[in-house]
Amino acid sequence: MKYNHNTISVLIPDGESTLLSNVVYSLSLIKKIKVYVLSSHKGKYFKFSLNNNCFKYSRFIDKFIYYSPKSDETWIQKIDTIVNDYDIDVIMPIFDVSAKRILENKQFLVNKSKLALLPELSDFNKALHKDLLYLHLKSNGLPSPKSIIIDSKARNDVELDYPLIAKPTFGFNGGMGVMYINNEKELTEYKQINNNCENILLQEFIDGYDVTCNVLCCNGEIQAYTMQKTSEDKYCKVAPQHEFVFFEDEALLKLMKSLMKSLNWSGVANIDFRFDKKTQDYKVIEINPRFWLNTEASALAGVNFPYLYYLSSNHQKIEFNKVKEGTFLHLKALMKKLIHNPFFIFKISFVKKHTPLRFILKDPLVLLCKFFWRTNNIIATKVFKNKF
Repeated sequence: MKYNHNTISVLIPDGESTLLSNVVYSLSLIKKIKVYVLSSHKGKYFKFSLNNNCFKYSRFIDKFIYYSPKSDETWIQKIDTIVNDYDIDVIMPIFDVSAKRILENKQFLVNKSKLALLPELSDFNKALHKDLLYLHLKSNGLPSPKSIIIDSKARNDVELDYPLIAKPTFGFNGGMGVMYINNEKELTEYKQINNNCENILLQEFIDGYDVTCNVLCCNGEIQAYTMQKTSEDKYCKVAPQHEFVFFEDEALLKLMKSLMKSLNWSGVANIDFRFDKKTQDYKVIEINPRFWLNTEASALAGVNFPYLYYLSSNHQKIEFNKVKEGTFLHLKALMKKLIHNPFFIFKISFVKKHTPLRFILKDPLVLLCKFFWRTNNIIATKVFKNKF
């Protein structure tokens, strides 16, 4: 089966990821791209995720394939089959789990030349594991909060002043498990709750604010990036990923370049920094070696990371222009705005360019599917409770 090569074909091998919509929406802005999705899960990927099976009805996806592999090797074999059957140009994993899985089983992949840029497994693990990242930052003289690594099952002497930030050293759930700790009692309770984690990272609390940066790299060199920080007003005070502004800072860019160079990074990454008001500089908090919530925000602002990722993986020229300052509203933030001021919806140009609403309205079957799925879940839960 051969296709017209005036078009580009992309295979997302981890359609069960919660980031599927963010990446697919970004790719939908490029008319010549065909998107193929392989999903290993029919239901929710983990407790707090959505049921991405609804995306089999998406007008932005050319083919949605469900396949439950018996092993990593059979999963890789299925990827190869799809690459051959649909003449795929690039295999683009979008989440940590699948990228790590591919790197660990790369020897089974026949179509290695079709794989998107990824770092070496050792560097990927340094980014993914918070304890390894802290040790890497320390050994490379890169700024980070004072930290210690403790055993969750043992009594530890904490040589840092409270308050502290506690987090599992390993996990894929986007900040879940991170907690503000005021005293020894709260730390003991936290360790008991997280006793399934072998190690816990404790970091000094830095008085300042969070900043997120997104990058595309090749062999440690940054090819494209965006910087964003929380945008708040008196009516809409939400999490950074729900309402934020793009900005530019040369000092932060210099730190980003040093960080990604030290890891010889290839591919995309989402980096959390914190600006320290006391020392007036940035500290590296963690790296998420994957795409991110609101990937489509950067695409609407002019930096389409999934498309640039395709170009870079195929050794094609990338045209990168810095994002102009501007605000982006996640759907939750938009709803808060509309509750306060329903007439905000008539700011059509802003809503089109600075929210994901345009994608949702263009993909109505997915929206309807999610509505029916959630309604059925609510009804089923109530029936179960009444029955027992």
